[in-house]
Amino acid sequence: MQYLSVHDLVWLNTTLTGTTSPFDYRSLEAVMAAQYGYGDSRNVPAQAAELLATALRERPFASGNARTAFVCVATFLIANGHAVAANDEQATVLVRAVESGEMDARVAIDRLSAATGAPLSPGADLRQLVGRIIMEFSGAIARLSEGD
Repeated sequence: MQYLSVHDLVWLNTTLTGTTSPFDYRSLEAVMAAQYGYGDSRNVPAQAAELLATALRERPFASGNARTAFVCVATFLIANGHAVAANDEQATVLVRAVESGEMDARVAIDRLSAATGAPLSPGADLRQLVGRIIMEFSGAIARLSEGD
């Protein structure tokens, strides 16, 4: 399993917002810990759903939380053998629905992802993966920046 560290989350938010946003360390730790499936760390969709829900609920950064949550979840999914099967518009709608409480994060992840069985290769660079996700989903990121 591949996981994002607290440092990765801060770097990702800075990359997405173009500035170093103040953050609440306790909330940031909660987001980082949400990706672990304690007792059973093999259920990627469930762990991704917890990561998404926690990131949107905790809002650890002064700005860019929705964008950061989406890219973190996409990175976690792809690194662990799942594809993001939604387009920009669908991804935006799903993240906003979870953010507003209109949709359970597990339902959103089921609609957002598809198993590929091809996890990130050992030694592969998560930051390169993030760069690819940012380019591929630039429309969703732009839409999620509104009010973020």
